[in-house]
Amino acid sequence: MTEQQLADEVVTGARERATLAHLDTGLSDAKARKIARELRAGALRFGIKAEDLTEKLPSYIVGLVAEMDVDLPAPDTKSAFWSWALENHPQLGEGEKIRSMHVAAAYADVENAISQDSVRYLEGTPGGQQLGELHLWDKTLHGVLNLDAASGEAMAASAWDALSQKYAAKTESEALFFMAELNPGTVAYQTESRQLRQDGKLDIIQFMYPAPIHKYAELTPETQELLASQAVRAQIHTFPYKETDATPLIKAGHLDLEQLKALPTPEAQRATVLEVCARVATMDGPARAADVEKLVEEIKVLRPDHEITLPSVEDQQWAAELRGQEQESPAAPPPVAVSTHGQYLPGVEINAKIGPALLKSLPFPTMEATAVNAHNFLPGVTPQAKQVITPDKTTAPAAPTQAPPAPEQSRDTGMGV
Repeated sequence: MTEQQLADEVVTGARERATLAHLDTGLSDAKARKIARELRAGALRFGIKAEDLTEKLPSYIVGLVAEMDVDLPAPDTKSAFWSWALENHPQLGEGEKIRSMHVAAAYADVENAISQDSVRYLEGTPGGQQLGELHLWDKTLHGVLNLDAASGEAMAASAWDALSQKYAAKTESEALFFMAELNPGTVAYQTESRQLRQDGKLDIIQFMYPAPIHKYAELTPETQELLASQAVRAQIHTFPYKETDATPLIKAGHLDLEQLKALPTPEAQRATVLEVCARVATMDGPARAADVEKLVEEIKVLRPDHEITLPSVEDQQWAAELRGQEQESPAAPPPVAVSTHGQYLPGVEINAKIGPALLKSLPFPTMEATAVNAHNFLPGVTPQAKQVITPDKTTAPAAPTQAPPAPEQSRDTGMGV
């Protein structure tokens, strides 16, 4: 369905879901207190002391997530991922916007009516429904739990982030991304696409909305085509960010469009895009070492005098520690009979905790790899073999200074490697 119109039934179903969501007035005080009682009781049974409940409740809930069911209902079931909203679409009215969560759910409804278990979405899985019934985003629940707004949103975000990571890890068939591009402030960028890539599943990511071509208007046609490809969109982001708040992954995956436009040739622009992809592949870890080598070899052909900068050892270690933390299997508390809506709120950031796992520095690709094989990694410009210069391995990566982040417009990106 990429680059195609959505079925009319999908748009209609998404509108209906959006209307019902708008009519939802939230939790009653009585229901919020019931959920809070059950959460507290479960935490106490799990051995958390009463005086530590407020502090340790979020980690207790993440423990519950570890036991929630997001398994594939069938081996070939496609998984939907969503971010932000569908807008500026020919099937929508002027100024109309529908949250991508509703579009993804409506698409699954339509497809499953034709063929059972053909598409799933996170909030519709047994685990998503169970976590949804906890209403972790609800301000009434936050008040009952004596949590301020920031603490309440962080609790909800950590739980849904954990379930999203598990959902992505279980994905085996197509990963349908209902977004136009990846935004660094979303679960789609921070967790889901990263999990898929580091599991060697970059090639199953498909974007369901057209690429934001209007952003690329001043670039060469070849570069526009490259940026619109699935694999590139699944790795890079083009949003400004605040340098002091950015994670190493956000820095590694950023493509500065203004700097790209200033480059004079399609070859130079292509090499710059591929260098961002190589940085992301390096952060993704050992599963993508071959991708790093192929990308670097093609960059050398395209820009033989250019010094390639990959993430530092410290940044690679940060990524390895994050992967190690996610691979841990904390003992899950006994399940509780409660469960909300899995919306990742804009502005909520999940900071990676530091774990013990270390990542060895990736070896720099050898010069023996041929330019032809390197070029086969990405479609597009036909490179000419030239003498290449091996970059200085000791050079530290440059961290671009960016403007403050703009509000997230869409949870979508892709890369066509």
